[in-house]
Parts: sequence; C-alpha cells; structure tokens
Amino acid sequence: MLPLGLLNAAQGHPMLVELKNGETLNGHLIQCDTWMNLTLKEVIQTSPEADKFVRLPEVYVKGNNTNSRTSRAPSGAGAAAMVKDVATMAGEEAIEEGVEDAVRAEGEAEAVVLEKAAIAKMLRQLGLQKEGLCKEAEDVKSSSRYQHFIYVKKTDRARAQYIKRVAKRSPWVPEPLFHGPDVLIDRLDKVPTRTIYEALRELQNIEDSYGSVVRLVEYLVKERGEQPNELLYECLIRANVDSKHGSAEVAGSLVKEMIEKGIQTSPRTYQALLEVTAVHPDYILRSSALRDMKNRWYSPNLDGLTSIIVGLLRDGQYELALEKLEELYKSPVTNPPWLYHIFIYVFGELGFHDESFQILQHLLKVYGPNQLMTIWSFLLDVYSRDAFYPGITYIWERMVTPGLLNPPDGTAVNVLNTASRHGDAALVTSVMRLLTDRGRRLDLHHYEALIDAHTLHHEVRKAFTVLCIMRRAGLAPDSSSTRSIYRMLRESPSATDEALSVLQELRQQYQVPIAAFNVVLEATVLHHGFKRAFDLYRAVRRICADDGPDLCTFHILLRRCVLRKSMNFLLDEMQTFGVRPDREAYDQLIRIYALQDDYEPAFKYLERMTRSSGGSSGETAAAGSGWWMSRAAALALARRCVHAQDARVRLIMDECRRRGMSIDADVRRLVERAQKEREPQQQQQQEEGEEGEEATPRVQEPSALSRLVAAMSS
Repeated sequence: MLPLGLLNAAQGHPMLVELKNGETLNGHLIQCDTWMNLTLKEVIQTSPEADKFVRLPEVYVKGNNTNSRTSRAPSGAGAAAMVKDVATMAGEEAIEEGVEDAVRAEGEAEAVVLEKAAIAKMLRQLGLQKEGLCKEAEDVKSSSRYQHFIYVKKTDRARAQYIKRVAKRSPWVPEPLFHGPDVLIDRLDKVPTRTIYEALRELQNIEDSYGSVVRLVEYLVKERGEQPNELLYECLIRANVDSKHGSAEVAGSLVKEMIEKGIQTSPRTYQALLEVTAVHPDYILRSSALRDMKNRWYSPNLDGLTSIIVGLLRDGQYELALEKLEELYKSPVTNPPWLYHIFIYVFGELGFHDESFQILQHLLKVYGPNQLMTIWSFLLDVYSRDAFYPGITYIWERMVTPGLLNPPDGTAVNVLNTASRHGDAALVTSVMRLLTDRGRRLDLHHYEALIDAHTLHHEVRKAFTVLCIMRRAGLAPDSSSTRSIYRMLRESPSATDEALSVLQELRQQYQVPIAAFNVVLEATVLHHGFKRAFDLYRAVRRICADDGPDLCTFHILLRRCVLRKSMNFLLDEMQTFGVRPDREAYDQLIRIYALQDDYEPAFKYLERMTRSSGGSSGETAAAGSGWWMSRAAALALARRCVHAQDARVRLIMDECRRRGMSIDADVRRLVERAQKEREPQQQQQQEEGEEGEEATPRVQEPSALSRLVAAMSS
C-alpha cells in the first residue's frame, strides 16, 4: 500500500485506481482516512478489457480491497498524484458491519436542503461542546418554520419514485431518513455510527434531505457522543446550497468557526463553500475561499471550477465567467455539457447572441450534433425574437429544414420577418412552405415579406410576380404592400421603365392587381412628371383589365395635377369607375381649384367634404371634428381669398383655429404682402383722380382688403 501521508497530500488531485478484478477507476481523490478508504468523484470506470466505460459521480473505495502489488508512489511533488487502489461496485462488495457500499446516485441532485434560519442558529454554536450543538438543534426543531418544513409532505408520484430509486442505490442508509427528519430514535439505535456517517455523505447529494441531515447530526452529537468534526461542518455548509433557505453568509461563518476552533479544513470543505456561492452569489466569500485554497495548496476540482463559473454568472460577471469557461476548456478535464447549456440559456435571455452562438458551435464541435431539443428550440426562439440572422439560418438549416425541429407559428413569423429584412428569399419561402404544410392560410404580411426580400436584391420581376400571386390567392394588396417596391423604383428611372415592361408581360399570364400598376404610376410621376404619368394612366384598362383604377390611383395623379382640364378628366374617370372621393381627394380638389381664376368650386367641394364626414357643415364646424382641409390646402384657399379680397378668409381662419390648426400668422403675412403690392396702384389711381376732380375732396369708402386688415388688427 502507498504511504498515508502521500495519499493525504494527493487529495484534490486526479487519481488512477486499479481494481483487483482488473478494472480501473480514473477520478479525483476527495478524501482518505486512516484505513486507506478512498472517496473519488467524477470517476471513469474502465472494464478489464478496456472495452466498456461507465461515468460515476462518486465512488467509495475500501482499503482492504486494494491491489497493493501494483501500487506505487506518485511522481512529482504537488502534481496530480497517481494511485492504484481498489473499488468494488454496488451489489458485489461486502461492507463492514453488515452494510453494503454503493455508488453515488447519478445526477440526482446537486445539494441537500437546509432551512436558513435554523442552520444559522444551530451552526454558530457548533464547536467542541456537544451540548451546544444539541441545544441549538432543539431550538431549530421548536421553530415554526422548522415545524412547517416537517409536516409538509411531498406525495407526488415523481418524488416517490425518486426516493425509491435513491434508497435502492444507497442500501446502507435507512430508508426513512430519505423521507424526512421525523425518524424514531429507536430505529437508529441498531445502526452503527460508521453507517450513519456514510448516510450523511449520501444525504448531501439528495434532494430535500435537510431534515434528515439535521436529525443525523443531532443524533450523532447528542446520543452517540460524537464531537463536532470536519465532516459535520461540511454537511452543514453544503446544506446552504438550498436556494430558498440557504445563505452564503452562514456558510462563510461556519468556515470561519472551523478555523477558530482548530478543526482542519479539507478540499471538500471549500468545495462545499464554492457550491454555496454558486447558488447564493457572494464575490467576496468566493474570492476568500479561493485565496485560502491557494495558500493551502488546494486545487479546485471540476465541481469547484464549475461552481465558480456558475457563481460568476449568477453574480452578473458575464465576461469573467466566459473567461473562466475558456480556461476550463483549455484544461485537461472534460467540461460537462450542462455548463455550456447554462451559458446558452443565460446569454440567450440577455441578448448576448454572438456569444451564445459561438458556445453552440463549440458545443456541437465537442459533443456532436445530438444536443437537447430544448436547446435548439430556445435558441431559435430568442434569435428570431431579436432578429439575429446568423443564428437563425444556422439552426434553420440544421434542424428545421431536415424536419428535426418544428417551431411554433410565432417563431416562424419572426424568422420570416428577419429573413425579409436580410433579403433571404429562400428562407422566406421555406417558412411560408412550413406554414402552408400546417394548413395555415397565408396572409398579406407573409407575401409582403417575400416582396421585401426580392426588392433588396433589385429583383423587379420576382417582386411583381409575387403581387400577381397574391391576387390569384384571393388577397388584395394595397399601397402598403408595395412600399418596398417603390423604394426600389425611386432609386433609378431605368428600374421604373423595367417595371412597366414587366407589367406588360405579366398581364398575359396573371391578373395584374391595381396595386402593382399604382406603384409604377407613382414612380413615373416622380421621375418623369405628371404628363408622362397621365399618359400612362390611359393604359390602366389594358394592364389591369379586371380591377380598374382605385382611389389610390387618383390620389397619385391629383397630388401633381395643377390644370383644371386634367382635373375635370380625373373627376369624370372617378364617376365612371364609381370611385367616391375621400378626405385626401377632396383636399386635392380644393387645392387645385384654389389655383384657378374661378375658385368658387373650392368652397363647393369644401362643403361636400364636411358633409361627407357626417353631419351638416354647421354642426361639423361647431363640433370642430370631421373632415377638414389640410394646412397646405387651407393656406392655398386663404391666399386666393386674400388676393380676391374675399372676407370668407375669416371663416377659414376661425375653423382652422377651432380645429387646432392656426393659420393666423400666415394669413396676416399674406394680407400685409397684398396690401404693399396694392399701395403703388392705389397711389397712382389717386393721383389720376385728383387731376379731374373739383377742389372739394370726396370721402372714399375703405376697400375690402383694408377692412380685413382692420378686422385682423382688432
């Protein structure tokens, strides 16, 4: 056998243990007692033929089963010690005092549960006096929160199955201890003290075992006369891992108390402390623990390193946590996949998509493509939510296209919009095909996304073809559906000419919707002026034989129309196609008539405008609601009234003021400018009149413009 001192020095380092039957165990040495019994964690068990491998969280190795012939001292002081020892599997080994040994329950729970207030009271007094421990345990049991914890029973089926499985894997632990702390003392009297200590080791990694741990610690100190030791402190420290009742402050005080009482701390003690800070972030306590471990030449094992990283994540130190993850990856140990999963979930929720995407790619590279489906689904959801295009395409091509992942409709629509903004027509088409296969009816926004994708690549024909397909599908695209096409056409006159040629070709295969014609008409007005657009309008019956012009068509033309003749033609066309003017059409008609010599029809259309909005003109004016002219049309009509010295400009000003659209200052400037223009003419007329008049002067009546100026001044 190897010297005990060498084994103690090797605690916390990797170990290679050879079994008598030829099997080998490769893990980290956690503890070694005077009987050469070893406790290993993160163990890889290899068969004698080296053809089978089993991963075990923890193994307890009996010293009397050690193959001493193959044991030799480890080389390198302070380095990873290599020890050849013996471990027996559950069901094959004989345990001292009639109790079987078993391997740890694989992946069952991360920590035991302990009520925060109770542990704070009990453990501050934990020392060499066993009476103090018993007294505090009694105080804990008498507290209301502790009593509530005792009587809250978990009777759900999953919990029952879990307890049964754990008890089966730990046959030396009395099964009632797994169910709660209310265990009769006489049921423990026949259990050896060594078995109870082994039970404490097991209970540290079992869910909801807080009551059992407290009960066993109390029993050992009070009934068995055990002095508080390193293992008891470790169990109580690890109990603070509980998310609801644990406390990093209490765990730190326990370690401090151990040092004050002269109880030696081990790597397992600091490991438990790191696990507590992973659940209850405390940067100062974590740094202090790492400093003490460094001073004592303790190296954190894999669990300790992962606890440090998780604690940094929960503490909000994301850059430092990512740096520690990279360091852990470069180390010789194998990182657990769940650690990458935590980073993915945290970074995904926070919107750190570049980092989460890199972690995903690294995870696939190291562990292969067979990852949890929830990881793929979660990432696709958050990537589509925040329009992270690289991640979306990566997951869609690898999971959705082969049919391995079926995202919900909401996620699919988000992917559709993201692909549209990046001009990925293939991805948009794939999403639309997915929705169609589900029996979903494609609506305007689905096709509009495909149009936007084509326009980003200046694919004029494809964009207009989608509009025609929308028409065939029974949808009615409007001007909002063609805004991306208009942005494309306004950049180049040649693109507008190409669009017109495309419409001429498509009308032979499809029913061209009027929205497609309108967007070309709009671009023609912009590049070639009203006359060219007016000539193009005459071809509307030929291009859109089934639809004909709509209100939007006349809006486009009326905005640029200034001639009364053209306006009358457009009015006749509106009557022919049965298009009723809306507020914008009336507004344009008023503006155009205000530019003519005979502006009286402008007031006629203003009256029709107020009537069309509901209610009479007087009622609408009084209420200050309903249709009314825009500011540009109101100023145009007011300007015409000022030049014609029409007092109805006061009515326009009053109504605009009532509607919160004051034009008083603009009209006042118009009046002053008109008055200055008329002064030379009036002075000349006055001089000519004085030559033919008699010596007795005549009193002249003030003009309408003068009366308007006086009224505005008052």
